[in-house]
Amino acid sequence: MYMLNRLGQRIIVGNRRRHCRCRSCGARQVKAKHPAEYLRRIRCKSCGEFDTLRIDKWADRRGWRYQTCYCDGYHFPHRIRSEFCYHNPNYPAEDAQRAIGGM
Repeated sequence: MYMLNRLGQRIIVGNRRRHCRCRSCGARQVKAKHPAEYLRRIRCKSCGEFDTLRIDKWADRRGWRYQTCYCDGYHFPHRIRSEFCYHNPNYPAEDAQRAIGGM
């Protein structure tokens, strides 16, 4: 399935990942499904306790995929207008071109 981010770039989107938080230690992690949908007991990666994960409503409601950019500023998907993103208005384009071109 394809979506468009804020810049109009086409991105591939699979199953919806769920943002979770541990009830005992408060650590964040991302799971492929809702914690109640797993057949085996899931463990927190930080504290190691079982069945303590809950959905982090704030992070789950936020539109993370709409803020993702795939330009050549970084070699990985990154947030739009981050430091070396080409869409950042403060990006030093002339300095980068000099560094690449060797002039």
